Amino acid sequence: MEDQKTTSKPLAKQGSKTAKEFHRLYDKLSKAGETPVKEDIPKLRHLLVQHPEVLPEGWTLNDTIRNEMIAAATNDGANKALALAEVDRWLKELGYDSAPAIERIHMDTIVTCRLRLVFLEFHLSSAMKSGGASLIEHKDKMLSSANHRLNKAVEALARIRLLATRGPVFQVNVATNGGQQVNLA
Repeated sequence: MEDQKTTSKPLAKQGSKTAKEFHRLYDKLSKAGETPVKEDIPKLRHLLVQHPEVLPEGWTLNDTIRNEMIAAATNDGANKALALAEVDRWLKELGYDSAPAIERIHMDTIVTCRLRLVFLEFHLSSAMKSGGASLIEHKDKMLSSANHRLNKAVEALARIRLLATRGPVFQVNVATNGGQQVNLA
């Protein structure tokens, strides 16, 4: 993944009838906020399923989630850029661009959990400075939970990669002269 998208609005390719319809529906639903026109949601969904090219290449919901996490945790553009670059580096180190879809799902989870863990470390550090024991305990539990999620995601990716390297297992039953069967694997 080259870089995380920093805009909240997906950028459809301009000019085509499909792109215009995408922008019309997207803008209408965005402006409607909590009370969208019900039939427009399935229309936009259908359009995106039929024409995924209107979304930026590589756009995922995980990008949006991570961008919102970073925006909430950073207070200036420099730190936001640093955090986005770190996420890009993590994805590159995991081999995201060349990974099959099933691995990318787990890589997204790993990076999102890792980002959450980093931000929770900052929160715990701040809580320790302020001194509230219950707040420190709460932040520590959240940190432990995030660490557990990260470890589970890493284990899942490792299992998938291990299974992908194993060849298929065949078993052959061979009958011997005495009527006994021998299993060969």
